[in-house]
This record gives sequence, structure tokens and C-alpha cells, in this order.
Amino acid sequence: MNVTPASATPTRLRDEWLAYWRDDAPRLLHIAKVGLAVALAMGLCMRLELRSPATAMLSCVIVMMHQQSGIVIARGVYRGLGMVGGSLAGLVLIALFSQQPLPFFLALAAWIGLCAFCSAYFRNFQSYGLVLAGFSTAITAMPALANPYGVFDNVIHTISEVAIGVLSASVVSTVVLPRAVAPALYAASRASFTHLLGVLRATLARDAATVQSGAQAGAQTGTLLSLIGERANVELLRTGALFEDPSMRLRQSVFLDLDRGFLDTVTWLYALQRVKTHASADAHPRAQAAIAALTDATLALLPDTATASPPGIADDAVAALLPRLDAFETALPARIAAQLRALDDLPPAQRQFVESTGAALLFMTDDLRLLCRRYLEARAADRQPWTVSVLQAIGRIARQRVVGNRTAALIAGVRAALAVLLVAAVWIASGWVGGSTAIVAVAITSTLFALVPDPPTAAWQIFTGCLAGWLAGFAFSFFVLPSLGTFALLAAVIALFVMVGAYVNTFPKTAVLGLGFNIYFCFIVGISNPAVYNPSAYLDTGFALLSGIATAAVAFSVLAPRAGEWIARRYLADVRALVADDARDGELDDDLLYDFERKLRDCIVQIAGAPADPRVDRERMIAWAFAVLEAGRAMILMRLDTQRLGDTLPAAWTARLQTWLDALADLFDTPTPENADRAQTATQAALAALPPGIEPAADAPVGPDALVRCRMHALLHFTDFALRDATLALWTRTERMA
Repeated sequence: MNVTPASATPTRLRDEWLAYWRDDAPRLLHIAKVGLAVALAMGLCMRLELRSPATAMLSCVIVMMHQQSGIVIARGVYRGLGMVGGSLAGLVLIALFSQQPLPFFLALAAWIGLCAFCSAYFRNFQSYGLVLAGFSTAITAMPALANPYGVFDNVIHTISEVAIGVLSASVVSTVVLPRAVAPALYAASRASFTHLLGVLRATLARDAATVQSGAQAGAQTGTLLSLIGERANVELLRTGALFEDPSMRLRQSVFLDLDRGFLDTVTWLYALQRVKTHASADAHPRAQAAIAALTDATLALLPDTATASPPGIADDAVAALLPRLDAFETALPARIAAQLRALDDLPPAQRQFVESTGAALLFMTDDLRLLCRRYLEARAADRQPWTVSVLQAIGRIARQRVVGNRTAALIAGVRAALAVLLVAAVWIASGWVGGSTAIVAVAITSTLFALVPDPPTAAWQIFTGCLAGWLAGFAFSFFVLPSLGTFALLAAVIALFVMVGAYVNTFPKTAVLGLGFNIYFCFIVGISNPAVYNPSAYLDTGFALLSGIATAAVAFSVLAPRAGEWIARRYLADVRALVADDARDGELDDDLLYDFERKLRDCIVQIAGAPADPRVDRERMIAWAFAVLEAGRAMILMRLDTQRLGDTLPAAWTARLQTWLDALADLFDTPTPENADRAQTATQAALAALPPGIEPAADAPVGPDALVRCRMHALLHFTDFALRDATLALWTRTERMA
């Protein structure tokens, strides 16, 4: 008989309480800070006798939807800039069309659609400012439509209230037990770097039988997707850290190089997986043994991340890896040459498997070495790891931009404009008193949620949040508020309601629901100077908000939904167009390859995050995106290497290269078997015209030009592998991608 000691129960309860506190303490601290910031903003607006403290409260709950202080400040800055721009646009619209409703609504819808398009096209943190510039125009202009002479006062009050809300949120988030972005950034960077090393080890250690498995190929693609998604999250955190830590701004160039090195390493890893797959099926056993010798030597360098502690690999282990990578990279060309000498009696195609594998390992090692160096420099807080001047770093920041898919962005803009016009038409036709509020709601929802992976779900969640906020606000306004006699009681009760929504907002699955509750609770309650007791107006405002949100949700679900087949075809067509627009015709500079890779990375993340649809083959879309990434990257590197080698290449090489570039661009523009055959023929012709890379001659030193030619050979062979890859079947039939 087992007897549980009496002391075991209190100990277990204490452990469970400590575990709960560790998990929920950050959430409880965050909601307390949100309540404090909202009360502070409301008090300042009342003290300054501004017209609508609710606007400042709205700004607080929106910018504090994130817990890190740096991201709160970043959202506050872009919210302030967007609100100023949108308010000025509203002032212009009222000045031009105040007495002409039809031109006014057409111009308002066009402006909101343009802002929605730009916010979806420019895929960076700054796009939030464009979102605000869109719907803040409606916030400023709609109340002044019946009283045009009051628009200037409305602009001044709105901007002032937003500024107070942003400042209150930023101050509370930064001063009261701040939660910095930098620790989360470093932790996410360490985790993604550790994951990358683990995937490298797994790829190098994988045997031939495993490589040929179709299920394993799908798992490899999923692993690469997770790596890319993790790196995108690191970049988001870094953007927030720029507003929190001045050293982050000065080290921006290091972080950009780190991001570039990560993408390059992942792309070489993808190429290595492909060449190992083809070698396992077609290579001679001796060639396979040579490949295994090269991969095993590389595998011996990498630390075993499986034994690392949960936070990830230690900085000391990365520092110890650097000299080993340097030595290995220096010795690898000679090792490749020795393996090629041992296979001198085999056909050239068999030796090419070894050379391509060696090239992938060589340049992956080079990128990994630079990645490790930048990784350590980015984490060094006690010294200045800048390789460029401050002015150069600022210049590099200004040049970096990421754009998304034009078709998806255009649809987001058109959808927002049509939703606004529909609500405006209903308002004009019915003379509905709350029509202006409905237009504000549809403008907010159409622009704010066009950027999320699943807009219809997010819109219906915020509809539910608005409904809950409407009901809670009714109870507060007409049963609780009349009994509150002091500001302290008012602030405490308001804070309690807001803290409930903020707590729901801290959970990823209900984040939009909690945000919607807080936004529309503050909006509908409408704390103002002086307070107004009007139940009928309150009910009409809530109904107008719900109608506007529902209209936007229906538009997201009906007008070219993100998961639809048509938008998927257009998305793929635009992705494939990057091969011609950027890889073949883009202006050669230091940032062309990085910009191209970032575009494709963003596309891959969007495809992977899109809602499931049985009519859309998501795996095929991802395969296309990776094919574009591989082919486009090869084309850009071939152009750069040709520019570098110059006159040392044969006279016929320029024509062969251009033919190869045109053939690949035509193939991705019109993916037919005939174009695939032409691209494969052009690839073989380019290989025949290119001088050899690493010569297997004994004791012959390998110069830098030979290494460049080795990479060019490998890139052409990787392209040939992709064109012959039966597992992707990209060219088996004509794709109708209008």
C-alpha cells in the first residue's frame, strides 16, 4: 500500500503555482501596464480638455498589442506618422469635395485602396504607417462631412489625442518594468542559428536510401520552410529593437549581413539536398563514396546541436567553430581535386557529381563562416562590431526594402475601395444616421487585416470582439458609469475592462478577438468631454460598427479570397515573373541577389501561411517558389561571376550565357515541355563553353578564378538537376497561369 505524505500535496501545489506564475506573470504585468497607459492617456486628455479621450485610449490599446517596449515604440511612431498623413489627406478631401458626396466617396475609396495596396506591397514594419494613413482619413473626414468648417479642428484634436495615446503607451511600456526586445531577438536568433546547424548536420549525415524517399523530400521542404519562417520572425524583432537600443541602429549593417548569410546558407543547403538526391540515384558507387568522404569531413566540423541546452548553441561553440571553418575552407579545394584525381577513369558526368557536391560544400562553408562571424559580432555588446562607418550603415538601412506580390496587393486595394464604396452607397441611399461610423469601421477592417495570413478569419474574430465590446460597453455606459463620481473610480473601472481584452490578446489564437474587444469598447463607450447619455445613439453606433466590419469580412471571403484558386494562379504567375524581371534583367549591384532572395522568402512565407483550400495544391506552389529561388539565384550569380572574370572567359561565353538566361526566363514565363527542353539544351551548351573549374592535376594550386568557375559549373549543374527533377514535375504539362 502506497501512502502519499501530507507534505507532498502542498509541494505539488507550490510547484504548479510557480509554473503558472512563470507562464502568466508576463501576461499579468502586460495587462496591468495596458490599463495604466489607458488611464493615463484618458486623464491627460481630460485635463487638457480635448474633445475625445477615447481616441487616445484607442491608440494605447492598439500600439500595446505587443508586449516588448521596442515594438510598442515602433508601432507608436508609425501610427503617429500615418495618422498625420491620413489626417492631412482628409483635410484635402473635405476642402475639395465637401459639397459633392459622390466625388468625395470616390476619392476616399481610391485613397483607402491605394493605402491598402501600398501596405500589402511594401512588406516591412513601416507598412503599418500606410494602414493608418488609409483609415485615419475616414476618421478625420467623415465627422466633418456635414460641417466642413470643423475639419481643421477635428484634425488638430485627432492628432493631439493620438499623440497623447502613443506617448502614454510608449512611456509606460518603457519605464514600468520594461520588457526589452533585445533578449527576445537574441534568443530567436540563437534558436534559428541552432536549428540551421542541426539541419546541416542532418542533411550531411543522411544516407542515400533516405535521400531518395519522397516522404523525406517533403520533410526536407518543411524543414526549410521552418528555417525561413524563423528568420523572418528574427527580422521583425530586429525592426522593433531599432527603436529601443541605439547600438542596434549602428549595428544594422551587421544584422543585414547576418540575414543575407542565413539566406545564402539555406539556399546552398537546398542545392546540396538536390545534388545528393540525384547522386544517390545516378552516381557510380565510387563517386558516391567520394561524395560521402567530402560530406563526412564537413559533418565532423559541425557541433552536435542535439546535445545543446534548450536555449541553443553557446557563443563559445560558435567562436570555436570559426577557425575550423577557415582551415577547412582553405583545404577543401585541394581535397576536391584529390577526389577528382581518384575518379579520373570515370566519365565526366560522374566526376561532375563530386565537383558539384564539393562546390556546394565549399560555398556553403564560406557563407556559414561569414554567418558565424556576423552572428558573434551581432551578439557582442561590449565592443563596436561595425565594419562600415555610421553614414554607410544609415545608407544601407535606407536602401533596404522588401516588396510583396503585386497581384495580392492590388486585390487588397481594390477590395478595400469596393467595400468602402458599398457602405457609402447604402448610407447615401438610406440616409442612415450611423452610416459615417460604418464607413470608418469598414475602412479600419479592410486595411488593418489585409496583411494577416487569413483575413476572413481575422475579420470575423474582430466582429466577435466588437460585439462583445458593444455589450460590455452598454453595461458600463448605462449601469456603471452614472454611479462613478471621481476620476479615480472611472480610471479603475475602465482599466479593468481593458485588462480583460488585453489578457485575451496575449494568446495567439485569440489575439484578434481581444484586440477587437478593446478597440471597440473604447470606441463605442466614447469617453468624451463632456459625457453624453444617449442610449439610442449608442445602439446605432454599435450596429454601424458591426455592419462595417461584417461588410469587410464578407469582402475578404468573396472578392478573390486569399485561399482561392484564381489568386493562387496569379500569385504563381507573379512569382515566376521574378526570374525575368529581377534575375535576368535586374541591374547588377551588391543588393540585387539579396533583394531577390528576400522577395522569394516573403513569398514562400505567405504561401505557407495561407489558409488551406482543397482546390489549391500548396505543395506545388511551394515547389514553384523554391524552383524560382534556385533558378533566379543561379542566374544572378552567373551574371555576377561573368562580370568578375571578364576577359578570362572565352569569347563565345557571353552569347551562351545570354541564351541560357533567355531560355530559363522563357521557361518560367511559359512552363511547357518544349521550353524545358530548350532550357536544358542551353544549360548543356553553357557547360560546354565554360572552362573547367578545379583541375585534378597533382599539386596544382587552386586560384580564386578557378573557384569562381567551379561555382559556375555547379550552378549550371544544379539547374540541370532541377530541369530533370521528376519529383517536382514542373514541366510535365502546360500551366495555365494567366
